[in-house]
Amino acid sequence: MAEEQDQQRAYVAAVAVATLMIAFQVGGKATRDALFLSSFDVDKLPRMVVTSAIISLVAALAASRWMTRLGPGRLVPSAFAASALLLIIESAFAVRMPQAAAIVVYLHYGALGAILISGFWSVVNERFDPRTAKRYIGRIAAGGTVGGLVGGLLAERVGAYLSVVTMLPILAALHVCCAVLVLAVRHRGETTTAGAALADMESAERSGLKIIAATPYLRGLVALVLLATVSEVLIDYVFKARATQEYGGGEELLRLFALFYTGVAFLTVVVQAAASRQALQNLGLTRTVALLPAGAAIGSLGALVVPGLASAMAARGAESVLRNGLYRAGYELLFTPVAARRKRAAKALIDVGAVRLGDVVGGGIVQVMLLLAVGVATRSLLVIAIVLSVAAVVVALQLRAGYVRTLERSLLSRAVELDLDEVQDAVTRTAVLQSAATLGLTRVRPSVEHIESTPKDAEPAQGAAPSQPHAPLDPEVQRIAALRTRNATRVREALREGPLRATHVPHVVPLLAWDEVLHEAILALREVAPRVTGQLVDRLLDRDEEFAVRRRLPMVLASCPSDRAVDGLLRGLEDSRFEVRYRCGRALSRLMTLNPELQVGRERAYEVVLREVKVDRGVWESHRLLDRMEDDEWSPVVDEVLRERANRALEHVFTILALVLPPQPLKVAFRGLHTNDRLLRGTALEYLETALPERIRSQLWPFLEVPAVKPAARRSAEEVLDDLMQSNQSIALNLEQLRKLRDSQGDK
Repeated sequence: MAEEQDQQRAYVAAVAVATLMIAFQVGGKATRDALFLSSFDVDKLPRMVVTSAIISLVAALAASRWMTRLGPGRLVPSAFAASALLLIIESAFAVRMPQAAAIVVYLHYGALGAILISGFWSVVNERFDPRTAKRYIGRIAAGGTVGGLVGGLLAERVGAYLSVVTMLPILAALHVCCAVLVLAVRHRGETTTAGAALADMESAERSGLKIIAATPYLRGLVALVLLATVSEVLIDYVFKARATQEYGGGEELLRLFALFYTGVAFLTVVVQAAASRQALQNLGLTRTVALLPAGAAIGSLGALVVPGLASAMAARGAESVLRNGLYRAGYELLFTPVAARRKRAAKALIDVGAVRLGDVVGGGIVQVMLLLAVGVATRSLLVIAIVLSVAAVVVALQLRAGYVRTLERSLLSRAVELDLDEVQDAVTRTAVLQSAATLGLTRVRPSVEHIESTPKDAEPAQGAAPSQPHAPLDPEVQRIAALRTRNATRVREALREGPLRATHVPHVVPLLAWDEVLHEAILALREVAPRVTGQLVDRLLDRDEEFAVRRRLPMVLASCPSDRAVDGLLRGLEDSRFEVRYRCGRALSRLMTLNPELQVGRERAYEVVLREVKVDRGVWESHRLLDRMEDDEWSPVVDEVLRERANRALEHVFTILALVLPPQPLKVAFRGLHTNDRLLRGTALEYLETALPERIRSQLWPFLEVPAVKPAARRSAEEVLDDLMQSNQSIALNLEQLRKLRDSQGDK
């Protein structure tokens, strides 16, 4: 409860920081542009963009190194405070030296603005696990959108009644507030967990540039940011060039930019409220991110077809609305599975370095185009923006595979952190209690109908005729007779005589129900199993066969790495008895380990999972095992620590999924679901949500996220009767086990 309250406080503080921070960004951008364009011609703007970008690149490299050493929770508050102090100093000499002040403010905004935003989102990313982040980041980004609206209105009112310079101390006050509030967002202690430290030990020794170069996923993010930024620079220049032609400079230009940014902020609020969450849920992260370059391409095309300030403003506005309304939330979530130290070293370089490199490239393109006539230059810039935006769409869509792989690595890197001594998962506790309830039911005596021979030392029944001497039996007949006795010693001797023949198999299979000779029977059958796979499969699928035999046959078939055995076990997954299905799943996992060339169809595995999860929670939690067998070691997801704690139904589902998905991440995800580590559990849920098809995810999720307890609604008699009929099979299975227990006790 205390941790939940702490997360809520951090979330509220993060919303406040985002609001003030983006209010600064919008108000600061309008102030920066108005100061610069009031003192210099618009053709000087590309040079300023390039200069600011170069300084920002240097600052990003320094920020990356300090972010790795100190962590964002320590560095970011100090950077906000330093920015506020610089703004106060700049406002002091802006009146006397307006041109110098315009240059310094432009460089200050370019160098620190993006770094502070990147640093803040790093704090948020490290504060919340991927699952919680997905729930909160959209709301935090919405707070930033509201802040953009506030910042735009603030700049517009200052431009209407005061001077441009008056905005500088106001902006300083906003950053002071941010510095204080970030302290409430950062993770307490700013420490890296043991597992993350082990996983990132090598990363700590390498620079952010080397990490990016060695990580395809991060390189893809760099390409996306670079292409989107260059496109933004080109569209932005076209907009500002046409605005300067219309309005000149001074307070009128400040008001234009302020009104523009305010309108953009308002539209961003609308888009974010109406579509952000739906886009993330329905389109996914990468498609949501791809909406930004797609919108930029469409807007640029419109500005190209219909020249003028209005079309340029619409293109720039659409790009900005999509960037802050949809792109930002999806883009930040793409970083959540990246390991903490890698993220600290690389994120600032991507968020700031790639953006500033894009500014340099974009500014260079603009400078080259200005060598041409102005009209030709703007049209050429829009064409280039369209081409780059289309390329960015392609890159964004390709990021999904890298995101899933990064989630897998995140799960694996945190596997050593699991502490299951204090498991509090209700499903797990239920499974433990249910396991205890089955004690005493595992000793199953062999069925009398399979034991027809009389031991050789037994006395003849009273009144029976004395036995007559007869010719010696054939050795094969003698062995069959020994296999069918009730003498465990003789049966074991017969099983050890040598390899079984096909004629022996029908007499050995029933011995799987006899615990005293079970081990020898399994070994003998495994030796001959590849030659009698068909017989074994037929007995497994025969519903009239003894249940104890059918639930143990999969352990024999697990030694037959053949397509025929795989097909039989897959058919066994359709059995009405859970333990038969459970053992078949483990046997399939074992076969695919022995022979990786064996394949299980993905759709067939998903159909099996769907059948398992389409049950009532009561039936789901009632699934249990009657035996502890050697196949405990074959589970792809359960180890010694979880063996007595895991929910069997959930384990079975994960075992089937591991047949068609990478088993190691699934194993760590399964463990993460049974731990109190919120970060690991959230990462596990995020991985499952991303890796599983929607039809599987929607049915499985109620068993992963336990809903809040609500008072039971009064049900009609028809509903109660319907539930009772649906539970009929489970009741019948339990009654059968009780009957066997009663019979076995009666024989003693």
